[in-house]
Amino acid sequence: MNWLIDLFTKLSVAQQIIAITLTAALGLMFGKVKIKGISLGGAGALFVGIVLGHIGLRIDSNVLHFIQEFGLILFVYTIGMQVGPGFMDSIRRHGLVLNVLSTSIVFLGVVVTLCLYFFTDMHNNVPVLIGMLCGAVTNTPSLGAANSVFATAGMDTSLTGIGYAVAYPFGVIGIIFVMLLVRIIFRQNPDKAAKDYAADIAENTKKIESCSLTLDNQNLFGTMLKDIPDLISSGVVVTRLMRGNDIFTPNGKTVIQEGDKLHIVGMPEAVAIMEKIIGKRLEKPITKENTTDSDRAILVKTVLVTNKKVLGKTIGALALAERYNVNVSRVVRSGFKFTGRLDIRIKFADKLRLVGTAEGIEAAAKELGNSLTALDHPEILPAFLGIFLGVIAGSIPIAIPGMPTPLKLGLAGGPLIIAILLSRKRKIGPLNFFMANSANLMLREFGLTLFLSCVGLNAGIKFFDVLLNGDGIYYMGLAAFITFIPLAIVATIGHLIFKVNFLSLCGVLAGATTDPPALAFANSQADSEAVNIGYVSVYPLTMLLRILSAQILAILLVSA
Repeated sequence: MNWLIDLFTKLSVAQQIIAITLTAALGLMFGKVKIKGISLGGAGALFVGIVLGHIGLRIDSNVLHFIQEFGLILFVYTIGMQVGPGFMDSIRRHGLVLNVLSTSIVFLGVVVTLCLYFFTDMHNNVPVLIGMLCGAVTNTPSLGAANSVFATAGMDTSLTGIGYAVAYPFGVIGIIFVMLLVRIIFRQNPDKAAKDYAADIAENTKKIESCSLTLDNQNLFGTMLKDIPDLISSGVVVTRLMRGNDIFTPNGKTVIQEGDKLHIVGMPEAVAIMEKIIGKRLEKPITKENTTDSDRAILVKTVLVTNKKVLGKTIGALALAERYNVNVSRVVRSGFKFTGRLDIRIKFADKLRLVGTAEGIEAAAKELGNSLTALDHPEILPAFLGIFLGVIAGSIPIAIPGMPTPLKLGLAGGPLIIAILLSRKRKIGPLNFFMANSANLMLREFGLTLFLSCVGLNAGIKFFDVLLNGDGIYYMGLAAFITFIPLAIVATIGHLIFKVNFLSLCGVLAGATTDPPALAFANSQADSEAVNIGYVSVYPLTMLLRILSAQILAILLVSA
């Protein structure tokens, strides 16, 4: 049995793999345990790592540092790939108010941390203080960004892990506590908030509209479709044309005649303008039921873009109408819907709603790809190249006036920003930077677990000594201020001044702290998409600010 003892105690490649995988496996199992519907999730690896590190499980410091940083890079890169496509769209769609509130939470957290630095004895232990800031808002990437600063300065990074660990429990509980306080103090009913949100969305959301018009404008008789005033510039798409009893798919060169009936798709304002230009609206839209000719019946089918040869081309350049008698009525990308404007460039995994004959749609679908299996096949080369570029970007020193040392985005900020940019671009030359959800989730959870396992093993060496014999309880109390004060202030302002829906506000609080357990609790209050939309809308900007603020604060306080 000596070999088994040696396998766990003597440093070797096998021993270090066992240490990491055992910590990760036990941590993930611990993270699944729910108390009052709340679980630690991936953070379970942190606390299991602390226990195992305390009882003597060790990893070579260089190996531990490498695995920790590599896990962090995987985590933040996949986050960027996930949120990048909808980063700006979410801000435009849901307004600036939610992002202003979340940014205020980040800013106030920094202010409270600075107050602790100046008015307590925490100025003597900056790594622990910064770790407390990261743990109080349950933000792991910011911990990695801060650690890179302390490592460069030659300081003990295990202290940041200790600060993070002691602050983390109330970081989770405190967010939920603030949600409950808002609910009780302001007498909020989650079910009523869900109904109010649904009614508000129904009233204000601009949905893509379709209708059929009769051509009765004499000035347009004998005109080609593309020459109808404002048709192309407004983004309206003519998907079907009925002439007599015949229905067909027109193209830009189709000459329209008196009595033609045109089926159009576009935003409500644009459709209303076309109604004034073309003619009156039909009570019964043109559909495939209007014709008895099954061979020429007009069908509607959603097709997935997976053919790399068409990526980057505009809908107009594809000339589907001219070649296949098929029109693109809608484009769905990352959950956002657009009309099939001719100037929209096709990206990987776009969903195109095609209108045309069965034969034409089949031919167009073949050209576009329409392969679900292509989404499940991860693109490995672009992922490695993206990480490579992210590390380089994170290593570039940026001189900022007034700062003692140049700012670097680091191994957290660099890959995050590069991933956001690449995911929005999606394709550069032959490289496709789209990442399937399944692959993204796998890499993200893998990276997070590796990072937290290493942080826990490193922090566990001193954690219990600090907690039981040192200032651990004191640190917890101070960290509670970092969690509670910003959330309480912004939640009050959001409710009283900005009149933010209660469920949306809960989503903002969870997103501003990038806290999945808090998100789960918020969702459990009522059946509504308000929480998730609030969370997703503020998550990208918050994540970026968390990383940068922790790093900048670490640089300033170390240099002070």
